[in-house]
Amino acid sequence: MANHNQKLEDLYSKLSIEDEDEGGIVLGADEEIVRKSTDEFMLVGRFLTEKNINFNAMQNVLASLWRPKQGLEVHDLGEQRYAFIFYHILDVRKVLEGGPWSFEHNLLVLQQYSEGDDPLSVALEESDIWIQIYDLPKGFASENVLKSVGNYIGKFVKSDPNNFKTSWKSFLRIRVTLQVCKPLKWRMKIKREGGNWGWINFKYERLSTYCFVCGMLGHADRDCAVVYANPEKEVERAYGPWLRAPTRNI
Repeated sequence: MANHNQKLEDLYSKLSIEDEDEGGIVLGADEEIVRKSTDEFMLVGRFLTEKNINFNAMQNVLASLWRPKQGLEVHDLGEQRYAFIFYHILDVRKVLEGGPWSFEHNLLVLQQYSEGDDPLSVALEESDIWIQIYDLPKGFASENVLKSVGNYIGKFVKSDPNNFKTSWKSFLRIRVTLQVCKPLKWRMKIKREGGNWGWINFKYERLSTYCFVCGMLGHADRDCAVVYANPEKEVERAYGPWLRAPTRNI
């Protein structure tokens, strides 16, 4: 972790008081680092769970996963929100582009902070994830089709550049922005004009805790409101572990 207090002390030591009549000061170059660390280098996040988070364990785990080159600070903002302060834009991008991230299987929903925002009011409702598409009919493998599929699941971000490098693959990959307050989608109907409907199926990479009953992220079956509303009934489970993509080296 970067020692933020030390940075501030170093900054103050570089303040140069000019002639009193002119009434100015000269700030050292580190002032820019401190300023940026509170806007474009800061991420605000929350974990998609109602459980209490062990703060010390969480920040140690994430620091070991992210390995920021220029340091990291984590602050508890209250209201189950956290500030992740970096000191280089490449460390920020690595975290945003490398997600989704989780702690104890609880999804971390992140948003880049913009100067002037209230960290406690930043909308934390979206998360990017890689999705594998299976059973796409022959002749449908095109960038336009993948964009349409991505926008059906959530909001299309990009395709895996390796999707079309070989003539046959068991699945194609797209990165999609999900609304975390909506159920996961696990299949989609598709057809050519005048043809018959078929189904394509989805698997989610590095998928955190989700409910096999309602398909929502952030809780398991035993905590589902649908289960609680029907304590004497056998509730149908439309989802299952098959929604998780096989582990792969990313």
